[in-house]
Amino acid sequence: MKLHKLILAIAVGAASIGVASADSLNKSINLKATINDSIFVSKPDGSSWYGTEELEPDGFLQTKFTKVLPVRIYSTKNGFQVLLASPFQLANGGLTMTGTAKLAGVTLSSTAQKIKMVTPAGSGTPAGSFDQQYDLEIEAISPTVPEGVSRNGAYTGDLAMVFEATTITP
Repeated sequence: MKLHKLILAIAVGAASIGVASADSLNKSINLKATINDSIFVSKPDGSSWYGTEELEPDGFLQTKFTKVLPVRIYSTKNGFQVLLASPFQLANGGLTMTGTAKLAGVTLSSTAQKIKMVTPAGSGTPAGSFDQQYDLEIEAISPTVPEGVSRNGAYTGDLAMVFEATTITP
């Protein structure tokens, strides 16, 4: 009889563990991992990408803001295409800074630009693959406003690019 009560107590205790109390809170995170065997784009360390970056003003007049970010591209093909997913601009309420971006000296736009890779990847990578670092040159021009109107404030926006590995023939 004692064994029967012990088993019943254990069963009731185990069942109560699964019941959430009124003070509990469930949280979940949607996670995603993508494996792309033909192209990988990252910071030079090869493992991360940029978050928020502060553009630097050209001087006290602050008419132009720039930043150069190194970008590492690994590809199993000898080139890649890159384009802007959306127009690059920084906004602050009703005011907008127009922006441009260049990768490997090529101005990015909504039309895919082809860039040839020439540096072979190192040992431990598939034969015929490439691993190269480029400069991403970012520039934003301050808005022009009538005299007496302030253009002060924080301007924010996304530089969204799409990369695709491609074979470039001579």
